[in-house]
Amino acid sequence: MTKKAKTISAGDLQTRRDRLLSINLALPSIFLLGLAQLYPLVQGIMYSFQKGKTTNPSQAWVGFDKYAALFKDPDFWNAVQFSIVFAIGGVLLSYLLGLGLALLLVQDIPMRTVLRVGFIVPWIIPPIVGMTAWRWMMQDQSGAVNQVLSWFGIDTIFFFNDPTWTAVAAIVVKAWRSFPFMLVSLMATLQSLDPVLDEAAAIDGAGKWKTFWNVTFPQILPMSSILWVLMTIWSVNDYETPYLLTNNSPNARNLMIFSFDEAIYRDLGTGSAAAVVTLIVLGILAYFMLKLQKKADDLS
Repeated sequence: MTKKAKTISAGDLQTRRDRLLSINLALPSIFLLGLAQLYPLVQGIMYSFQKGKTTNPSQAWVGFDKYAALFKDPDFWNAVQFSIVFAIGGVLLSYLLGLGLALLLVQDIPMRTVLRVGFIVPWIIPPIVGMTAWRWMMQDQSGAVNQVLSWFGIDTIFFFNDPTWTAVAAIVVKAWRSFPFMLVSLMATLQSLDPVLDEAAAIDGAGKWKTFWNVTFPQILPMSSILWVLMTIWSVNDYETPYLLTNNSPNARNLMIFSFDEAIYRDLGTGSAAAVVTLIVLGILAYFMLKLQKKADDLS
């Protein structure tokens, strides 16, 4: 009994030594990564309570004055409005497109592998390349989109001059960039479902639409909810799509672009305050995503 206790104690001691060694080896990396992540975050929050510019950031503490000025700025609320429209429109369009293609590509159709590879190309194209191509296609007179529309007798659409059409263009391009992620995620989810339920619904006389709505969709709803929240976070946090597509047009300035322009070119404190507000919104969305993910794990 005593020997066994000594053996267990020796094993526990060796385990503790291994853990301590692992922690000591990981500490330098943890410290550097934490410094790289936390220092800009803390510094940005501090700037939001100070008066300053990029050349002289910490001039004086002003408390919540920058937040008060931010909430009175109509440009900020225009950025909030565009961010909401951009996120909802992009998520909705990319999800519908990804879901439709996922339902098609899980079927046994000709050239399925080629189509799967082809549909993820927008996901891997560098943003500057994709946005330049779309900007060229959406030019006023000579753009490919307006050329095609002219064949059907539709007048030229000035995508980057009209605020409504600028938002439509940004949403379409965002959906083009995002639907491959929806497609891959939903296709993997659909392939993991039990086909017995669909077969039972078919035996009961349910059509394809009723089978999808009452059998398939409830099964993919947990994953769909996670995708909706995750894509909303990415859309709110998306800087390059509206900036590169519209060449920083005032009609397509979301919270990311507003925060950057405000901090660099006008007032560092107000820009930092806008970034902090955006961070809080993204944190709330991330919290809901984690809750949905936990719920999905429990259901699975």
